[in-house]
Amino acid sequence: FGLKHVFTFYRHRSECYFFIFYRFFSFSGKDDLLSAALHMEDVNFANLLQKTLPIMHMPGLSWKERAYILWKKSWDLILSKPADCIFYIRYYYSASCRAHAYETHLACFQPLIEKASKSFKPGTYMDMLIHQIFSTMLFFASRVMNGELENSEETTQWAFEQIYSFVVPNVRAEVLEEEDK
Repeated sequence: FGLKHVFTFYRHRSECYFFIFYRFFSFSGKDDLLSAALHMEDVNFANLLQKTLPIMHMPGLSWKERAYILWKKSWDLILSKPADCIFYIRYYYSASCRAHAYETHLACFQPLIEKASKSFKPGTYMDMLIHQIFSTMLFFASRVMNGELENSEETTQWAFEQIYSFVVPNVRAEVLEEEDK
């Protein structure tokens, strides 16, 4: 569970609890610690995607149905860990992330991007498309986390449709037609 590994509780004699950064000293500083925390979240998410990506070759379903299953698994993971999601949203858009963690973030997802790029039209700017998916996903997740949107099937479907609308024009026609192979 994300930052749970970074923080621990110390029970004082007066029965008060204090956060201590017992692992902070393993890092060269705050930026290194936050970068490592983001990387841990990226690895967890990339592992889920790696395990779930074979769904995109499941026979008997349309590409959109398969994409929705992939989306739903990703969405459920993100919303199942509110503290991790909030950390990710806050840090991902920070100047500190751009300066200290962004290259590692991109590298973490590069093998998946390369694997998925075979389904997209030549010339598709995959890095930007993936960034747009992340940004839209985080936008909707932040609205769910702060109570603006209900965590419901309707919200899940709405978020998926938004992403699908800008992804599908970039998918190769033969991939979209491939349903029972």
